[in-house]
Amino acid sequence: MADLITHSCTALLWKVATVGPVTPSSSRWRLPPTLATFVLGTCLPDLLGRVPAMGLLVASWQFPQIPSWTIYFWSVFHMPVGIALTSVIVAQCWRAGERAGAFRQLLGGGMLHVAVDLLQTHLGVGYLLLFPFSTWDYEMGLIGSEDTVKIVPVLLPLTVGLCLWRWGRGRAAA
Repeated sequence: MADLITHSCTALLWKVATVGPVTPSSSRWRLPPTLATFVLGTCLPDLLGRVPAMGLLVASWQFPQIPSWTIYFWSVFHMPVGIALTSVIVAQCWRAGERAGAFRQLLGGGMLHVAVDLLQTHLGVGYLLLFPFSTWDYEMGLIGSEDTVKIVPVLLPLTVGLCLWRWGRGRAAA
């Protein structure tokens, strides 16, 4: 769970840093659709690539007849090629005129996800950035893979504070 919060916070911080102030519509703050799509893009690699694998791994403890390939199959959705494919497919949920923008936001969020994950170090294989063309793996090893649990208590209030500050600036400008 901490990893999804970390990825969501990094997506929000990226947008706060790179997009103009969000202005309120009438009396309520309305998030731009691109922001929500970008945040979704940062979460999809873990939701599609990690969650099913973890569920199948736990199920395999009770049902050993589950083939191991079904557990590892999902990891392709946590690689750039799987993120691009997922972005194309999920973007089809938008209206025809909005699909290209949704694809860019989903892909951008997914690539931010990969960039944040590359900071980690793991006990096993790193990230297969060029899969299926290469099995070369890479990771920077700056933080441990479980360090997000330590980062969330600082990152979450920082993100909320900066988003509220940016929203306040947008209201003042309106």
